[in-house]
Amino acid sequence: MGIAGSGNPCYLCVMKRIIVLLGCALICVGVAAACKGPKLKTVVINTEKLGKEVLGYAGPTPVEITVTDGKVAKIEALPNVESPGFFQRVKESPIFTALIGKTVKEASEVKLDAVSGATFSSKAVIENIRLGLQEAAKKAR
Repeated sequence: MGIAGSGNPCYLCVMKRIIVLLGCALICVGVAAACKGPKLKTVVINTEKLGKEVLGYAGPTPVEITVTDGKVAKIEALPNVESPGFFQRVKESPIFTALIGKTVKEASEVKLDAVSGATFSSKAVIENIRLGLQEAAKKAR
């Protein structure tokens, strides 16, 4: 046992420090676990195979739809052979953003409009989105 003031910590002082450090460690572990939050269920639907028969002006127009916790999180155009200038009109239209945040059911009920000047391409993209949403609904069951 140490003597107070001699520079040697006493046994009880060391034990108190260990207990405090263990308590802090437990609190940190608890906070870290709480920060993780619940796991989100994410489903990604790629329509390359689903919509291989769906053709735009020059060929297939596949999309990738990301659904997180039952809501559409992202819709992206996948590589295709459509005319870049015309397809850019489709990408800049509400087709790729109008469904974000909606449930799969709500998104499936939205009527998307074709883009003037890129009608074939936009109708094909809309059909691919429709097919992808149908597949997402199946996977949600």
